Amino acid sequence: MDPIKKLVGALFIASSIAMGLSDIGLELLPKGRPFRLTFGDPREIRMALLYEGDSHIQAVVGNYFSIFAIKPSDDNHWALHLGLEGAGYFSLRQAESRFPLEAADGQLGIYFEGFADKWQGQLRYTHLSAHLADGSEGVAIPFSREYVSIRIAYLILPQLHAYVGQHFIINSVPPVPVLWTQWGFSLFSPKGMGKLTPFVATDFKWKQESRYNPTFNLQVGLALNNPPEAYRSFRFFYAYGTGQDPRGQFYERTQTVHSLGVEMQI
Repeated sequence: MDPIKKLVGALFIASSIAMGLSDIGLELLPKGRPFRLTFGDPREIRMALLYEGDSHIQAVVGNYFSIFAIKPSDDNHWALHLGLEGAGYFSLRQAESRFPLEAADGQLGIYFEGFADKWQGQLRYTHLSAHLADGSEGVAIPFSREYVSIRIAYLILPQLHAYVGQHFIINSVPPVPVLWTQWGFSLFSPKGMGKLTPFVATDFKWKQESRYNPTFNLQVGLALNNPPEAYRSFRFFYAYGTGQDPRGQFYERTQTVHSLGVEMQI
């Protein structure tokens, strides 16, 4: 059976069971997401702009929306969301006074996720494609993937979010080994500095396809909000990454990058 049909079928069964309970409510187009965005991951859904030290700019334009939520009518101890998400990842390089586009990756997906008290769970189906642009000096390759992701997370503290996940590539051009594992955390200071809240976030990936493991990413910066909602705010940060190049056209390369960035609230 087609993987998308399996995923949709599982979501329909879960939703039908939940809707059969008398104390369960349905909310259309709810705000937010039950599973916190793992922004230490450079390929998370986001709105961000990063300047790298080698005169490269990375721009990410992405967003999500939950189609409906299933949750108790009388409390907020758990909730389930079904939604859609997408993002474009654009790499630009400096050429004198211009910044021509070098590469562009597009990502579209569906998510089914929820929380119960301090626990969070997520099921994702994602399509990814990657292309070279006119500003690139490389040779383009066909690149397209579909994969399923299962992740769980735990709020150790309201400001400390830790997660782990397993990803399964179900279709890939060119073919690659199918498994990769991810883990990481984000931590916001429980005490801010006025309107600023220091934070740190990490993300690790161990991929069968990569010659360099694990790929490691780090963010350290300031959020323009006070806890406990700092993770939903504007953030200014320094980012460090080493390991597999996240851009699809360059997936066989390894890199180490330093950048300064700003991420906008979504």
